[in-house]
Amino acid sequence: MKKMICISCMAGFLTLISLTTKASVNEQVLKSFHSLFPRATHIKWVEYPDHFYVAFNQNEIQVRVYYDTLGNILNAIRYYKQQDLPLNILQAVKKSYPGKKITGVTETSSKDQIEYYVHLEDQKNIMIVKTGAIVFFELVDKFRKA
Repeated sequence: MKKMICISCMAGFLTLISLTTKASVNEQVLKSFHSLFPRATHIKWVEYPDHFYVAFNQNEIQVRVYYDTLGNILNAIRYYKQQDLPLNILQAVKKSYPGKKITGVTETSSKDQIEYYVHLEDQKNIMIVKTGAIVFFELVDKFRKA
C-alpha cells in the first residue's frame, strides 16, 4: 500500500509541476512517445536532468510515463476501469473475489515487471489487491466502510 500511495502522490505532484514547467523534450524521446501513443491528448511534459516525465490521456486512460534521455521507457503508470484489464486477470479477480465490484485499476510497469492494483468494493468493505502477469493475489489494503 505504501508503494501505491507513494506512486500516486508522485504522479499527482509531478502532474502539478507539469502545469507550470515548460519542458524542452529531445527528438529521440518525442519520436518514441509519438510512435507508442499516437492518440494521446492533454499532454504535459516535465524535464529533469536525466529523464523526462509525461502525463497524458489515451482512450480514456490516464497515463504517466518516465523516459530516459534516449527515449527508452523507464516505467509507466496507467489508471483505468475493469474493461481494460487483461482478460485472464479480470477472470481471476471475478473468480477469487465474487460479489466484489471492481472500481478501478492502477497498473505499474517497468522493464522487468508489470503489476496491477485492483480496487474492489462491496457493501461493507473497500480493498486493494495486487497481482502480476502471472496471476496471484496479495491483499494490499482493506478498509471498512463507514
